[in-house]
Amino acid sequence: MHGHANCDCENAPNKYVRMALLALIIVSFIAAIVVGKLGDIGNNPKFGLNSLSVTNLNISGSEIIGIWDVEFLAKNPGFLYTNNYPQPTLSIYYQNQQLLLEEYLPRIHVPKKTTISYRVNDLAMATSIQNKGVADAIANDWSQQKVVAFTVKLQTADLNIVLVCARIKVGFSSSSAQGTMLQESSANNQAFTRCSIDYNH
Repeated sequence: MHGHANCDCENAPNKYVRMALLALIIVSFIAAIVVGKLGDIGNNPKFGLNSLSVTNLNISGSEIIGIWDVEFLAKNPGFLYTNNYPQPTLSIYYQNQQLLLEEYLPRIHVPKKTTISYRVNDLAMATSIQNKGVADAIANDWSQQKVVAFTVKLQTADLNIVLVCARIKVGFSSSSAQGTMLQESSANNQAFTRCSIDYNH
């Protein structure tokens, strides 16, 4: 009697089905990752200035001092990644004169599909304005007009994001020592429209 070779003919179709299903799962997984990444392209984070205030402001000749409080809104529209920005820097200008030197701030952490408030308080300003014309202009705006326009600049440590909020008007009380940002609207979207942002990545 001749021996017969074992035939796994009945299991062969099942084997091919399992292999096809495994391949389909792998392809679907890769496709989901690619689609997700493509979907996040263009979903750049958004930043806006929500409030700006200064206390203990004093201008004497070319010397200017004060304490700043700033609040930004940060929005991450992406659905894949959390955005982290270690050691962003903040600076404040009057015209082209830098008043608050680049101040290192705490990390900005924005979870995916989230808008957060990012507030920094008690930023001390003490500087000397060398340009007499600029010094006289800010002193006049502050003491006579009671409104001073400042520019706020926020940038990430890698310079991938540079936010510029130009000519933000700050109104001062009769004492002139305390000023707050003049707002046209209290709506959150106003925070994003009052600033411009450059993406360098």
